[in-house]
Amino acid sequence: MSEESKLTVSYIKAVAAPPETVNRAVERAKKVCPDFVFYVYGEYADCTIEIRYPESAPKVLHDEIMREILGELNEYVYALDNYPLAERLFQLLKLRRMKISVAESFTGGGVGKRLVEIPGISEVYFEGLNTYSNKSKIQRLNVREETLSKYGAVSPEVAYQMVEGLLDTGNCDVAISTTGIAGPDSDGTLKPVGLLYIGAGTSDNINVFKYNLQGDRTTITETAINLALFHAFKTVK
Repeated sequence: MSEESKLTVSYIKAVAAPPETVNRAVERAKKVCPDFVFYVYGEYADCTIEIRYPESAPKVLHDEIMREILGELNEYVYALDNYPLAERLFQLLKLRRMKISVAESFTGGGVGKRLVEIPGISEVYFEGLNTYSNKSKIQRLNVREETLSKYGAVSPEVAYQMVEGLLDTGNCDVAISTTGIAGPDSDGTLKPVGLLYIGAGTSDNINVFKYNLQGDRTTITETAINLALFHAFKTVK
C-alpha cells in the first residue's frame, strides 16, 4: 500500500442519540468530503461512528467533518476515541479525583459489574448496592417508606432518594441509581414494561432521567446500564 492510500481511523462514540439524528449528521459529513467512509454500529443505545480516510487528507478537512457530526450529536457524545463507555467514565473520575457509588434496583448489579471489570477501578469506585426490594431501599438507602407507598419503587422520587442515600454517607462524590421495569411482566401497577428512571448527581445537584424503552428484558436492562453510565459521565464532566 502506498503512502497516499494508507488509511487513518477516527471515532465518535455516543449514547442515546436518536438514529435519525445520527444519520443526518453522517449525511452532512459525507457532503463535506465524499471520499471519507463512514460506518455506524452499536447496540443498547451505545453508538459508534467510525470514520476512515486517507492518511494524506488535510487536517482541516478532517476537522470540518468532525465539526459537522459533533454539531448534531455533541450532547450525546462521550468519546472521540475507541474507549468503551465505562472506561471513559473511569478515566474522567480519575482525572477529577472523584469516587462513585451505585445503587441499582432492576439492573441487578449490572452497572457495578461493568465498572469493576476495569483494572484499577478501586481508585474511584466506593460501593455498589443491589437494593432490589423496597425493604432494602429503606434500610440501605434511607428511601422513605411513605415515598414508596405514594409513588411506587419505579418513580423519579425513589430514584432521587436512592442517589441521596448514597451521597449522605459522605464517602462518594458522585452517585447513580436505577429503578425500572425490565419485564416480561409489569410490577402489578399500571406502569408499563420498559419504564425506568435513572438518578445521577453530586451533593450540589441531583437529576432524574425518565425513559420508556422497547424490547425484551435483556435489551431494556443492558440499555439502562449504558444510560446510567452515560449520565454518570455527564454528571462528572
